[in-house]
Amino acid sequence: MTTTDQLPVEAGVPDPLESLGLRRILRSASGLSGASLIGSVLAVGAGFLAAHWLGPARYGDGQFVLLIYLYATLMRSGVFEGSIRAVIDHLARGEADEARHAQNVGVSFELIVSALPGVALTIVGFFVAPGVVQLGLFLAPIAVIASCGSSFLSTLWSARSRFDVVGKVAVAQAILGPVLLVVLVATIGTAGVFLAPAIASLVTAALYFAFRPPLQLHPSFDTRAARPFLRVGFPLGLLAEIYWAYRLVGSTSIAIASSSFALGLYTFAAAPIAVATSAIGGIQAVLLPTVWRELSRGASGPVWARHAERITIAMGLIAAAVAGLGQAGFAPMVMAFTPSFAGSIRLFDILALTILLLPIATVPSLVLDSKRVNRQKRHLSIWIAALLVNIVANVIVLRAGWGAQAIAVNDVWVQFLVVVVIFETAAPHIWEGGGGRRFALYPKMALVLVVAVAVTMVLDLGVSGLHPGHLDVAALLIRCGATALVWAAVAVILLRPQRNVTTSTD
Repeated sequence: MTTTDQLPVEAGVPDPLESLGLRRILRSASGLSGASLIGSVLAVGAGFLAAHWLGPARYGDGQFVLLIYLYATLMRSGVFEGSIRAVIDHLARGEADEARHAQNVGVSFELIVSALPGVALTIVGFFVAPGVVQLGLFLAPIAVIASCGSSFLSTLWSARSRFDVVGKVAVAQAILGPVLLVVLVATIGTAGVFLAPAIASLVTAALYFAFRPPLQLHPSFDTRAARPFLRVGFPLGLLAEIYWAYRLVGSTSIAIASSSFALGLYTFAAAPIAVATSAIGGIQAVLLPTVWRELSRGASGPVWARHAERITIAMGLIAAAVAGLGQAGFAPMVMAFTPSFAGSIRLFDILALTILLLPIATVPSLVLDSKRVNRQKRHLSIWIAALLVNIVANVIVLRAGWGAQAIAVNDVWVQFLVVVVIFETAAPHIWEGGGGRRFALYPKMALVLVVAVAVTMVLDLGVSGLHPGHLDVAALLIRCGATALVWAAVAVILLRPQRNVTTSTD
């Protein structure tokens, strides 16, 4: 008897989970990814200009206010997160009215909750010495509500698979944010660092209401409906808070234990990391409703596992290529245009590895948080443990006097452990009845990681040949070209179509 196993995802055979096909996912995410690519180029360029004009210390002051804003936007009750899971589930079942009611309840309650930390920061502002930081605290309610509102609207349109809308708004935000940063820093100085993203969020939030058919948002404080959303969503909301606290723990450690100069160097290195991770976020935004919808419809078995594996490998390759190209270009640009930030080059080279490590656990994370699997509390416990481990590790290295590079290394090795634990926790729900199959995926991901580390080391060694104040175009092209060739070769090896045909005789 002849059986065919593990047909390639794009094979010309009927696929009950075609919405999870790699080409379909990438095609849906192309608009978001294109916007993210535009935003990445413009944001990095605007960041270089702002840093050049302000210098490490003043740049660090502006980033300190942004760090406070980020923490404030993380204060959620979880009602919105719980409502979104319900919205996707209702839409998958064709229950439009129930989905609309769930969204209105989630947005209404969460906007009230989101305003509270902004108001608290304004009160704190009265006890802070006059200056840029005090101004930032006074403006916190507007900045926080604008950021949260824009995020809510983006999620609601994505939940309806209207990635065309999200993509268009993302393009507008990708252009507007960097332009505002350059204009405001040039005219008013340090305050422009935190005013630019706030104004961009207000404008893009307004843009979402220009598209049709409308979301039909209106206030709805239905406490009976909100209670189950809170019960389900509180772990999801807390998970987002813990996740971002974990993402920011390095910058926070430097802000608490060091100077504005050191914080300026660290945040300058970390800013492109956030931009690059956001660029990959277009794919993650498509995967969230798609994976949850297919799981609600009963996705399981070898076909589902095959899709999960292929998406994970593709995510790893895309993230690794982005990280490598970022490392290849960052050092020459810094040495040419902002040599006072040369101390951030090695920090960036280390932190760039998290561009790879953060996205590759996307599928297992979505599986754990889905309505069918409902393991968001376990997922939350993983990130809480990671945050605590990272904090302890940072305290140890700072007391030992090892500085910012050791903080960056902590971010990398802790994130690696998080990825392993998340995969192992989600494995029974991805490879049902055949969990051992994941050991065919792990060597491929290990190859991606090993190559990423090797590329990092080679590029870091090449920094010594760069000279301050001089843009070596040849070196830049060689670094970027060689890096692109390496990842193209790895992609061919790992993503080429394979037909594994096994023959057995009864």
